[in-house]
Amino acid sequence: MKKRVIAAFLTAVLAVSMLSGCGSGGEKPENEKAESTKGDEPGNAEEIVFAYMTQNNIPEASELQRIEDLINEYTVEKINTKVDLVIFSNADYVNQVNLMLASGEQLDIFQAYNTSHLKYIQDGTALDITEYMDKELKETKETVYDNFLNPTTVKGKVYGILNMGSNYVPGGFTYRQDIADELGIDMTQVKTPEDLTEVFAKVKEAYPNMIILDPNRANALFETYLGKIACFDPLGDNITNTVSGVAYQDDPTVVNIYETPEYIQLCNLTRSWYEAGYYASDAATTTATTAELLMSGNCFGTFCGLGNPKIAQQYTTNYGHPFENVQISDSLVWAGNNNAWMVNSGSKSPSAACKFLNLLYTDEYVDNLLVYGQEGVDYVLNDDGCAVAPEGYTDLNSVSYTNNMNYYFWGNKWLTHPVVGGLTGEEKEKNMEQNYAGKLSKYYGFLYDYSGQQAEYTACLNIVEEYKKALWVGAVDVEDTLEEMTKRLEAAGMDKLMEEKQKQLDKWLSEQ
Repeated sequence: MKKRVIAAFLTAVLAVSMLSGCGSGGEKPENEKAESTKGDEPGNAEEIVFAYMTQNNIPEASELQRIEDLINEYTVEKINTKVDLVIFSNADYVNQVNLMLASGEQLDIFQAYNTSHLKYIQDGTALDITEYMDKELKETKETVYDNFLNPTTVKGKVYGILNMGSNYVPGGFTYRQDIADELGIDMTQVKTPEDLTEVFAKVKEAYPNMIILDPNRANALFETYLGKIACFDPLGDNITNTVSGVAYQDDPTVVNIYETPEYIQLCNLTRSWYEAGYYASDAATTTATTAELLMSGNCFGTFCGLGNPKIAQQYTTNYGHPFENVQISDSLVWAGNNNAWMVNSGSKSPSAACKFLNLLYTDEYVDNLLVYGQEGVDYVLNDDGCAVAPEGYTDLNSVSYTNNMNYYFWGNKWLTHPVVGGLTGEEKEKNMEQNYAGKLSKYYGFLYDYSGQQAEYTACLNIVEEYKKALWVGAVDVEDTLEEMTKRLEAAGMDKLMEEKQKQLDKWLSEQ
């Protein structure tokens, strides 16, 4: 691991965070002003288009322009580049980006958001940025996690960079701490999902009308159990609804996950919970959200990932009841081929695009402008260095510009200010170190290409979609349902998908 680089990065982030807590008005950091001379000599600035997305409200054009102007005031001086910000909702992002790419409209930097970046590499849309890695992207190369470029490297050429979010995400369960304390339940004894059965029984006995488990996060249990306890790698698929087979860490044979002992065992566990009333009878069809259930006070807990080890404190703040976490698995990072940031091969300013891409991974000022907006206008920092709403606003979501719900979708999440309940100081440093040391799957970097079998892939995925939630919450008979589903998958071509994935995996392994 790059210990010296990490140590320097940690020191820089913490130092800038402490300094920024004393600043106001969103001014450029003094250290960034001093370093701006390292960029190109002033002249005719290059102009690039950066398309990004938001889960928050789309800002008014004038408010987006305000943020763009602040960024350009900084980037023209630092890297002699002007940036045109184009923002879409998360739901519309991929379609809108693909339309821009197909039409030939200027688009220099984009993300393969929740879609395979391999297709952009294969069709020539993604620029080979290898030649820029040691200059324009040198700081990024030194900052990202170990082996982080593997999933975006094909035949020795780098075509993009993943968003640098959590690389250490143990499985967890978030629960009502007041109820556990009231009933004298020692949650420190819970180490596995199976250990929760006794806990649920005690809560159900004391609160017979309570919904014990939030069904909306039942998929998080399956992700934890299959991917971090059984240690399957979905090899480019989503592990909760894979349709092309998985592999054990100690055996590179592609197998049908729905026929494995681990999958059947987990389904039998959730079936026993459903029959005991821990899931509501309408768990497979309810429209009640996690927020609604937890705010109601009539739900004991929910499965989750612990990328943020203090997520329970955020639940406590958001939902009005005291929550705590318990860890039920270790962490494992699988092979994956989604969410890479890429430079368009049609870019007329690839060097400038790479310089701005570099800032997304290394520059706190730029990242926080994109996430929270202008300091003093869209947010302020409290005494702990956490971003909060300015006076006159109820919360961060009510200001003129914010993208706080997407803080980890581009660049480097360690550069953004925490929100209240987030990690600061030594806690942040410890968690960052855990992320740099995150355990990688044996198959990390493998890219699965199903483009030649799109029809079979889509047909199988549609079949799994029909059954998955009912299996997650235990609402159906396990043996009969799995037998019916696997027969349909076989008829739809899942065996062909697995056979092709095996060939690709064998080839990839032979080249390592």
